[in-house]
Amino acid sequence: MSKPRTRQFWMSVHRYLGLATLVFLFIAAVTGCFLCFDKRIDAALNPDLFRSSGAGAPIGTVAAVTRLEAAHPELAALSFPLNVPAGGTIEIAVAPRDAAHPLGYDQAFLDPHDGHVVGTRQSGPGWDRRHFVEGVFQFHYTLLAGTWGRWLMGVAALGWLIGNGVGFYLTLPPVGPFWRRWKPMWKIDLSARLRRLMLDLHRASGLWLLIGAMVLAFTSVCMNFFDEAFTPVVQSVSPAKPSPFDAPAIPSKAAPIGFAAALDQAATHARAAGLAWRPAKESHLPDRNLYGVMFTASGVEHYRDLGPITYYVDGATGRFVYADDPYRDSAGRKVSRALYPLHSGEVIGPFGIAIIFLLGLSTAEMCVTGLYTWWKKRQSRRASERAKALARATA
Repeated sequence: MSKPRTRQFWMSVHRYLGLATLVFLFIAAVTGCFLCFDKRIDAALNPDLFRSSGAGAPIGTVAAVTRLEAAHPELAALSFPLNVPAGGTIEIAVAPRDAAHPLGYDQAFLDPHDGHVVGTRQSGPGWDRRHFVEGVFQFHYTLLAGTWGRWLMGVAALGWLIGNGVGFYLTLPPVGPFWRRWKPMWKIDLSARLRRLMLDLHRASGLWLLIGAMVLAFTSVCMNFFDEAFTPVVQSVSPAKPSPFDAPAIPSKAAPIGFAAALDQAATHARAAGLAWRPAKESHLPDRNLYGVMFTASGVEHYRDLGPITYYVDGATGRFVYADDPYRDSAGRKVSRALYPLHSGEVIGPFGIAIIFLLGLSTAEMCVTGLYTWWKKRQSRRASERAKALARATA
């Protein structure tokens, strides 16, 4: 195949991949920008849940959770942060102790000063203020269509990944001198007519942000097909260390030692292991009777680098059971744990989140400019075809 025909083929691939995935990418881009600020938006929409009006010294999150379980024996606390910002509440995931008697909610918010319940809600997607952020997240991830929606977004991300690579190839000059011909591809002529300006924006933004867009596309594919494809491949190449979660849960009838004792045991193990990080979040897995204590450098849950380290202790004895530590695990485990930090930008903190926001805006822009450019070229092709047909008819 000649070079012109080869470029024409890849141009067609780029065009039709873009058209096929455009709507899905635009949705993912806009909702992704929104999710860069999800916690702030949720707190702003629900100040009655996230803002504390109490006064005095906090009693401590573990003490507040212990009071909650004592005052409401019908529920069990599952997870909660160990440190909350000034003026904030303690957000706790809860479940009924008896599945036959549902609570009607799975999140409780406590005042950190005295432990009283500020409010509750049932998590899940929706368009009211209580569930709006979760609704946007599920729309971003699955189009609110469950597994097949997740797969569809994964296929769109794969098309985006391929389309990015093809688009980069199409910017390369077919003949020399290479650098002199390629340099204009990186520029935007703001004084150009609209059609040329749109093409410049589409092409230059794709080049300048290519690496970030490729990372976003790759991590999207991996996360959307995490169980179906990504994990089996990674585990076959570089398996993670064995963990208690590899086997089915075996219910335990032993009485749990409680959050305070479990936190003390996990902190003791962290010191013995030389970990200088602070406890950030504690959880209890009733089906396995395991307590997990998450550690981060700041004492607040975040996913900088490869994310937090979590130590699990036996809920009956307090004995250390397992360390979910990606920094000391296999290369495959490191890759798995890097997906979310890379996709969210948290891998390098607030600056990374700002980059993801910029990439989201750029992706939405490329959807618009790509569609506009295709439409104008389509009009030109049709006008040319009509002119040729008319010439043949009058010849």
